[in-house]
Amino acid sequence: MNSHPNLETCDPRQCISSRILKCNRIISSVFRKHLLPYNITNSQMSILFILAKKGASTQQELATMLYLEKSTISRNMKRLFDGDLIVKKIAKQIEITIAGKDFLEKIIPAWDCAMEESRALLTEKGEEALTLLLNQLTHV
Repeated sequence: MNSHPNLETCDPRQCISSRILKCNRIISSVFRKHLLPYNITNSQMSILFILAKKGASTQQELATMLYLEKSTISRNMKRLFDGDLIVKKIAKQIEITIAGKDFLEKIIPAWDCAMEESRALLTEKGEEALTLLLNQLTHV
């Protein structure tokens, strides 16, 4: 007699969280490979991109936009502060520095390569499905 009937009916291969995390790990590894020579993570690059495009933002605004925990943002921002790529201004606003903008210009070709490789893995249909899924989850 089986004392754990739920284990018999449960199929962990169908776990939504596991499948999304696996997709994230696959695509993240592509970006890590291309960004490795620049000693920057995808999250740090995203922070720089947002500050370059949007302008000054608070740590909370960055956390909200990137769906990251405030502690994760803090950890990533420390490395960006240490590299003089961002600065803290009045009212807790964080800005990208000229050096940060120059650094972004330098790494954009590697980012483009990572995007190209990711698109090849996803195909057009997969990228459309990803956009649909993200829009659904973020209610856009």
